[in-house]
This record gives sequence, C-alpha cells and structure tokens, in this order.
Amino acid sequence: MLLAKTLSYYKRRDVQSAIIEQAQNKEIAIRFEDFFGKRPDILMYEDDILELAKKKATSFHCSEELWSNPLNLRSEIKKQEMDELRIGWDLILDIDCHHFIYSKLAAHYLVIILKDLGISSVTCKFSGNKGYHIAVPFEAFPEQINGIYTKTLFPEAPRKIAAYLKDKLKPVLEKGIMKV
Repeated sequence: MLLAKTLSYYKRRDVQSAIIEQAQNKEIAIRFEDFFGKRPDILMYEDDILELAKKKATSFHCSEELWSNPLNLRSEIKKQEMDELRIGWDLILDIDCHHFIYSKLAAHYLVIILKDLGISSVTCKFSGNKGYHIAVPFEAFPEQINGIYTKTLFPEAPRKIAAYLKDKLKPVLEKGIMKV
C-alpha cells in the first residue's frame, strides 16, 4: 500500500475518532508493512494514529476482549488472572468466502437472524477483502449465564454462540443461494 494513500486515510479526524472509540479497553495490534508491533499495546489519542501511519502502520486491529488495563497482559498470564483483568468481550463473527456474493448473503442473513433473536445492537462492516465482520457488543449479553459471570466465558461462549448461529444460518443461506 502506498504511504500517501495510507496517510490520506489515517489523517481524517472521523477515522481517527472511530478507531479511538473502538480501541477503548482493548489491546491493539498495530500492523506495519510486514510485521505487527509490540504486545501489549493500546491507542489513547487520535494524533497517535497519524503518527503511527507516518511510521508505516497500515492497519489497527482491536482485540475482542475488553480489559481493565490491556497493558497488564503478558504471554505467561494464567486464565484466572486473565479473567480478573477481563471486563468483557465482544462477539465478532468473521464471514469470508472465496465467492464474495456468498459472503454478502451470509452476512445479510446472519444480521437478520440476530435481530430476530432480539439483538438490536448488531454492526456489520466490510472487512476489506472478501467478507464482513459482524459484531455484537458485550453490553448485549446478560451479566451472568447460569450463575457464571459472562465475562469469564471467553472463548467458550463466543464459540458456542457461533456454532449455534451457524446451525441457524445454514438452511436460510442454502435457500438464499438458490435464488442467486
């Protein structure tokens, strides 16, 4: 990617503001041309985004997990410590297919299924390649499930939710593909 194109995008205040909003309480993986930056890392200020882009940062990836302090993360941390640091997690569903129209259909029907299940706070965005990212914020989930704090159910709960949604999506998607 050309540096001028990257800079023209990341110097936009609306882009910087959106990234900072999404970065709250999250670990950030900063992608440079052919490597990722150090871990753990965070973003706090809009101006940092342009400065990192000037150093050839090409993209910013937010963690699904929400942390009381992402800078306290370390590779040797135990699950109990992670559960204490974790304040929640967002459900992120990554829809990718070699045939873009199938990704588009799957994302469309998945959003409908989530809304039919009573989840109104669903976002969907083009991933920049051949798919979509669908997100449900942690606030949409109950504080506890079967007496267990939902924040401690990562990654098991998102996996189970994704499997459930996949089962609900399959017959709907098969019908939708037949119409294409």
